[in-house]
Amino acid sequence: METLLSPMVQVVLEKVYTTMSNKAQVIAYFGDEFEQMKKGLETSNDLLADTMNLHSKYDMVKGALSQLREVIDEADNVLTDCLVRDIYKENRSCLCSLFHDMGFSNRVGKQLVDINTKMDKARNILGKHLKIAKSSTTAPDIDQCSESDREFMSRSCDPPVTYGLDEDIGRLKEWMFGSTKGKLDFVGIVGMGGLGKTTIAKKVFHDAQVISHFNKMIWVSVSQNTSVQQIVKCMLKQVNLQAANVFESDITMLKEGLDDKAYLIVMDDVWPKSISEDHWSDLYNNLPTKVGKSSCVIITTRTYDVARHVVDQDSQILQPRTLNEKDSWSLFSRFAFRSTNGECPDEWFEKEGNVIVKRCGGLPLAIKTVGGCLAKESGCLEKWNKIAEKFHALTIDGQTKPIMVCLQLSYDELPTYLKQCLLCVSIYPEDFEIHADQLIHWWLADGIIKGKEGDSKTTLDLGHEHLAELANRCLLEVVDRRGYDGRIHKFRIHDMVRELITMIVEKEKFCNFDGEGMQINIEDSRWLCLVEDMAAKVNKSWIKHNTKLRALLLVSSPSLIDLSRNFVVSLESLRVLDFSYSKLDVISIEDSSTPLSGIWGKTFFQLITSLKRLAYLNLSGVQKLLEVTSEIEKLLNLQVLVLNGCKNLGKIHTKISSLKRLVVLDIGTCAHLQHLPRELGSLSYLQELSGFKVVSRAKTRGCTLLELGKLVKLRVLRITICDVAEISEEETKSLSSLQNLKVLAIDAADTRNEGNMKMIDELELPPKIEELYLRNYRYPKMPNWFSPSGLPKLHYLSIEDCDIESLGENSRRWKIEGLYLKLLHMLKADWNDLKRVVPILRYMEISNCSNLKNFPIGVIKPGVWRK
Repeated sequence: METLLSPMVQVVLEKVYTTMSNKAQVIAYFGDEFEQMKKGLETSNDLLADTMNLHSKYDMVKGALSQLREVIDEADNVLTDCLVRDIYKENRSCLCSLFHDMGFSNRVGKQLVDINTKMDKARNILGKHLKIAKSSTTAPDIDQCSESDREFMSRSCDPPVTYGLDEDIGRLKEWMFGSTKGKLDFVGIVGMGGLGKTTIAKKVFHDAQVISHFNKMIWVSVSQNTSVQQIVKCMLKQVNLQAANVFESDITMLKEGLDDKAYLIVMDDVWPKSISEDHWSDLYNNLPTKVGKSSCVIITTRTYDVARHVVDQDSQILQPRTLNEKDSWSLFSRFAFRSTNGECPDEWFEKEGNVIVKRCGGLPLAIKTVGGCLAKESGCLEKWNKIAEKFHALTIDGQTKPIMVCLQLSYDELPTYLKQCLLCVSIYPEDFEIHADQLIHWWLADGIIKGKEGDSKTTLDLGHEHLAELANRCLLEVVDRRGYDGRIHKFRIHDMVRELITMIVEKEKFCNFDGEGMQINIEDSRWLCLVEDMAAKVNKSWIKHNTKLRALLLVSSPSLIDLSRNFVVSLESLRVLDFSYSKLDVISIEDSSTPLSGIWGKTFFQLITSLKRLAYLNLSGVQKLLEVTSEIEKLLNLQVLVLNGCKNLGKIHTKISSLKRLVVLDIGTCAHLQHLPRELGSLSYLQELSGFKVVSRAKTRGCTLLELGKLVKLRVLRITICDVAEISEEETKSLSSLQNLKVLAIDAADTRNEGNMKMIDELELPPKIEELYLRNYRYPKMPNWFSPSGLPKLHYLSIEDCDIESLGENSRRWKIEGLYLKLLHMLKADWNDLKRVVPILRYMEISNCSNLKNFPIGVIKPGVWRK
């Protein structure tokens, strides 16, 4: 058992170090208290490391951990206030009474003393409970997988008849028998726990044609803690050889035992820990091949990267899909109606059975296990009804333990930082499509992920990597991703995975859920997602009692809230406020007699600016928002502000320049917003800016390209060229100062002026740009700066709805690997010429490019080419 409190302590410790290193005035007053807090946190961190491997004894220490967690949250709040106050001291124009010297110092002093006292007490209690837990013995629970569980899982994974797997089995056999003679082939089967990987492998392993083809057949069941030495010993035993207990000798014996033979090796359930061992390459590099007859190694794994590490080519990695409705019912019937040889006794059982099967989401292990549970109740419809209504209770009661064992193993194997990331997903509704950027912004704002000083990867980069890793481990179902590099745009979570993580967040005291998977006791939640269905179950007064809440998401348009002073008064710990999924326009602001502009201007921001620790605000798509007023300056801790799609937003106050911690500012598709305010260049931490409009210096008081050139940490920039734009010679050079810029998108949709097109042509770009997006460029030639020497690191190019006639001279050679061409009716190109210009191209999307010749795919309808 690895408590999620450890990374929380790390985050708070970093804030202590930062506060002390800044030598703020508060340190001069309370240096001893900060030093005591630092030592207390370091000691707590060591103590938490001692809670590892407690497993079922977790219940004995969870109370003490809960107390310590509350103290850590209090410390985080105080330290956040100290960091924000430093910004306030630098920016005196922000009139915030919360940070005046005397009142602030007195309050912080009292809080520090109180926190240190509580921390000492909680740590002492935890230490005592740990001693008791270590000296006691209790039966293993779901965190451990007993031998009997594994035996049950093994039996249930090997039914005599398979459903919906024939196509996958056929593909696997084609790869095995289609190999070049004398070659050792590696084949991977990847999927989440319970998806049927082992079933497919066993079916192939016992296939008559396969048995007749190979001289030796070896099956190795790999667990998380199985070493390569143990794998080799198991192989030796199956070829009737005795291990020498010396790895090099065992490898030599295995090689001799398999030499001159065609063999099949199946390594079932391989984990990243196994392939990270130094001896792993020694194993598969020493496997011999017989001339004239090929051999094969099949590995099954829950992690795509494991398969990719072993298998030579992606085309030989099998990813089984969940079962369709027909196959799911057939598999369920075989287990649930054993007494009638798989035949459903009547339509009432079929009706209730279908409800249960649908709940399993096509996951074979879930279907089989639930079917097995219901088999003994095949004559009692009333019990079937109860199970259909309270499927969640099956998991809680342990009746579907094998499902949770499979999924728990996948969860346990995650690094702690990925566990935190995954658990956040628990509060989203079932089957909800989650936008990757919005979840990553939450992680950033709540300190769940954090980039390292001096590291070339930003926190946002790490967020996308974490999301990709969770998808590779089959714990997320990708809905939409970019074809070129697989970057995830949208995803959902499988119902059974959600069942697991809701159990875990309850154990960790983050949230509470009822039998239907809906959040309850929300006044005690640290994370909360408000959905329409909660309206009938939750009293509106919940908001007055929740001082622990750190993330609040509003989905749809529930009647659970009124935007009033009471709504925010007790949300003092809130870091994340995301209204992006909601229909916020239909919610009124209580006690407001102001006109429409006032409601979504001054009144709204007056309400939320009391949330002084807020780090992420998302109001995307709110059509009533007409103005971001001067009150925005009070949100000094804000790091992410998303206003994308606020089509009626017409003004953003210059006080936005007070938000010195801002990392992401997204104002894309805000049609009525003519410009950003001046002094935007003071936002020195800004890394992503979307929706910036290039405007004329002479005709507006808005932010210009010169200001933009001051944002030296900017890595992603999306700009629109307006029809009134006048770019001076000085401004054309400003973008060249953005030496960290990696992604640049230029949209000329708002201009038809030929002179403005020439201005785009004269821009000077920084050399590190890796991705370039060009839209609505009404000029026959690509801009002058578009050259391999000017953009030497460019590897992805997207050109959409432009009037260009060519991509440049045929003599140029690019390092572009990904290409997106759409609505380019004027572009004339030949595939053979294009291959010379972009010789390492490996991915291309194309549509509505009618003048392209000899392309390997159609150029009118959307198509994808991969090398």
